[in-house]
Amino acid sequence: MNRLVYENPHPLALQTKFEEIMQYSHMALKQFPKNERFQLCADIKQAVDTAMHLIIRMQKRYAKKTTLQDIDVEIEYLRVLVRSANAYGYINTHKLQVWMKHVDEAGRICGGLIKFYNEKARTTS
Repeated sequence: MNRLVYENPHPLALQTKFEEIMQYSHMALKQFPKNERFQLCADIKQAVDTAMHLIIRMQKRYAKKTTLQDIDVEIEYLRVLVRSANAYGYINTHKLQVWMKHVDEAGRICGGLIKFYNEKARTTS
């Protein structure tokens, strides 16, 4: 299935992956200490929500490249936040690996979409 996503990328694959990330993040953030729920948890939730908002915006736009770049930035910011949660000891190494696997897959899908739309722009010009 992953091979099909890269050969013929579709924005819906990115949205589906981020829905999985939202579900996993919700479960993982429940186990954070109470004092961090209003700081690091809020930042992680905000990054995931912003990325989902941008994904929906990208699907509705004709010119998708700039929005995809914004999504890519949010994915990288989410990676930083998840790594800091591990560094602070709020999540264990296994949870970090699972979470990063989801985020990395979303990053690969986003990168494939960026590459696809860049090629599409070059061929139509």
